[in-house]
Amino acid sequence: MFYYMKIIKLYLFLILIVFLNIFSKSSISHEIKPSIADFFYDENYLNFKIRLNAELILSDIDASNVSNTDSSSLSEIYDEFRILNNKDLEQIFLNSWNQISSNIEIKINNVSKQTNLIKIEVEDIQNFEISRDSHVYFRVLLDKNSEQFTFSWIKKYGPIILRENNNNKLEDELFTEYLQSGKVSNQFSFNENNFEKKLDSFIKFFILGVQHIIPKGLDHILFIFGLFLFSSSLKKLITQITIFTIAHSITLIFVSLSVMKINPQIVEPIIALTIVYVGLENIFKNYIKEYFRYIVILFFGLLHGLGFALVLSDIGYRSTDLFINLFSFNIGIEVAQISIVLVLYILIALNFAKNKNYSMFFQVPSSILISSIGLYWFFERINLF
Repeated sequence: MFYYMKIIKLYLFLILIVFLNIFSKSSISHEIKPSIADFFYDENYLNFKIRLNAELILSDIDASNVSNTDSSSLSEIYDEFRILNNKDLEQIFLNSWNQISSNIEIKINNVSKQTNLIKIEVEDIQNFEISRDSHVYFRVLLDKNSEQFTFSWIKKYGPIILRENNNNKLEDELFTEYLQSGKVSNQFSFNENNFEKKLDSFIKFFILGVQHIIPKGLDHILFIFGLFLFSSSLKKLITQITIFTIAHSITLIFVSLSVMKINPQIVEPIIALTIVYVGLENIFKNYIKEYFRYIVILFFGLLHGLGFALVLSDIGYRSTDLFINLFSFNIGIEVAQISIVLVLYILIALNFAKNKNYSMFFQVPSSILISSIGLYWFFERINLF
């Protein structure tokens, strides 16, 4: 027994080291979000307003390779820009515009055109822990022969969402496209309806769903890991994942149909608390009825569905393609989740779950770690850290 206690203490010490290492890197955590390019046009100009992370671009971080600025070797440069006040950052961005604009390519009738900067507005956010948005306004000159355009920017600037604004069109006629890092948009016609092929749209939303879990959804990955730790039975795991899927699909559809509205400042901290609870429930599972676990997963799935909806809220989608996009996004999420469960099952459950010391040496310490990380994220997301 004394030998086992020594092993447990060593394991907990290693967990503590990992725990502190994660938090030391997360103390100034800045997740990289897709930029958003809203455009509208008239007889004379094609106008753009791009919401982006100015510090990210100025620090030269490659947003196609990292999902968080702290993961980059250039994070210190990013933080130096981050502590500047909004006016100073605006001036630096203006001074760098010639270089930045050379990395943005807008082609009219397949010919590259010069962009004319109008202004930049940087949000005045005092909290260093929250990444701030900058809004860049520029335009491209059109003439009577302008028929179509394409948009792209360099890969290191990361993914971007291209959205049409036009009060003269119905919602299902507006053009929206999610561009992976470095990709060129479909051609947009000024004179004809613009509809993306359904297969192309399906593939893009499928990839978006996978990426939201792997590698960007660490909180969702920890939640799935917590479900796995409760029971290593493949049948029970599939049942839990199925319930979770049904639940988050319900809220995702409701939000997309505008039946529900979401506030990320409320949703994200609650998602962190679900991770805390799942970890604690694993530790005390002998005192919990199994059916209650499924009720909890159903409820938490509804909450996580709100988190998934946050990913789609900025992208938008034509009402005609709403359900196919939701369907493909959900499939992407499920493929990622099932992949995680299968990897855990093959690497851990098949080899170690039947060991009599499995709970003592792995299940309980891992659950402690999961709950601790979830608790830290909760405090971080309500800005206590």
